[in-house]
Amino acid sequence: MDELTLVERLRSEIPADLDVAAAERRWRDRALAAGAPADSPAGTAAPARRRRPRRPLLLSGVAAAACATVGATVVATHQPAEPPPPPAAVGALLDQVADRAGTDPVPRPDQFVYQDTIELRRVMNTRRWYKDRNQSWISVDGSRTGLVRLKNWIRLGPDEGVPPDGDSVLKPCGQVPPIDRPYLGDVPADPDALLRLLATDGDGTRAERQWEAVIDLIDRPAPPAVRAALFRAIARISGVRLASDSVDAVGRHGVAVTRTRDGVREELVFDPVTHRYLGTRNVVTRSSDQLGKRGSTLFASALVRTSIVDKVPKAAPGADVSTC
Repeated sequence: MDELTLVERLRSEIPADLDVAAAERRWRDRALAAGAPADSPAGTAAPARRRRPRRPLLLSGVAAAACATVGATVVATHQPAEPPPPPAAVGALLDQVADRAGTDPVPRPDQFVYQDTIELRRVMNTRRWYKDRNQSWISVDGSRTGLVRLKNWIRLGPDEGVPPDGDSVLKPCGQVPPIDRPYLGDVPADPDALLRLLATDGDGTRAERQWEAVIDLIDRPAPPAVRAALFRAIARISGVRLASDSVDAVGRHGVAVTRTRDGVREELVFDPVTHRYLGTRNVVTRSSDQLGKRGSTLFASALVRTSIVDKVPKAAPGADVSTC
C-alpha cells in the first residue's frame, strides 16, 4: 500500500461533518509561526476536585477515529514541555463545540444556572444499576443560596454507596478558589491558562491530571467564554481521541472525545449536528474481575436541560445544608 492510499484510508474514517481541512490550515499556521517547517516529521509524543461522590470511570469509546492526518502531531523543538497539537479531527470537532458554546447567553451575577442531569451508574462487582436525577440551582456570583435536588429511581441498600434522596442547600461560597466553585465564573477564559490550571492538582502525568480535572469540570456551569476555552483546552491534552459514535444516559447518540486509562475509556459526548455537549460515558476496554467484561458500560450521564433563572425553589423540610 503506497502512502497516498494510506492517507486516503485514514481520511475516510473521519466523520464527514468534521472540518479537517480547516484544522490542517490552523496547524500549518501555528507551525510556521513557531518557526517549524510545515513538512517536518510528526512528533511523538487523585484526589479529584469533584463535588459529587466520585463516580466510576465511564463508558467505552468506539474505535479512535482517524489517528491523525498528515503532520497533525508536529511539535516545535524549542518547546519540548508542551503537549503536541491534537489530531486534526479532535481539534476540528472541539473548535466547532467551542464556537457553539461561545454563543450561549451570559447570566447576570444575581441569577442562577439551572441544570437537570440524569446519571446511570453500575454498582461495582455486580450487574445492578442505579439511576438518579440531579437538579441544581447554582448562584452565578456565589453570594446567594443555591439548591441541589437528588432523586433516585432505583433503590439499593445504604451499604452500596448510593447517595440518599432529598435536597441539599448550598450556602454562599465565601473565600473559595475559583476552580472549586460550583459556577466557574472566575476561571481563566484562555485555553493555555486553563491547561496550566488543570495540571496543578491530582496524580499521574500532566495529561492525566488535566483530563481528570476536565472530567470534574465538564458538568459545572460557566460563562460561555470559559466553556469555549475549556473545550479548546481539551483538544490540546495528550492522548485524546475521537469516537464516531457514542450514547449518553438518555439514549442520545453523538460523537465523542475520549481518553483511556487503567482499562477504562472515558468519553465526552457531543451532538454531531448542533455540537452541543450531551453527557459522558465510561466503558471497560480491558476485562477484569473488578470492572467486568471488555465493552461493558460502567457509567453514563446526560445533561438534559440547562437554563438561566432568577429564583430557587424552596428546599424540602429537613434538607441538608452545605457550603458551596
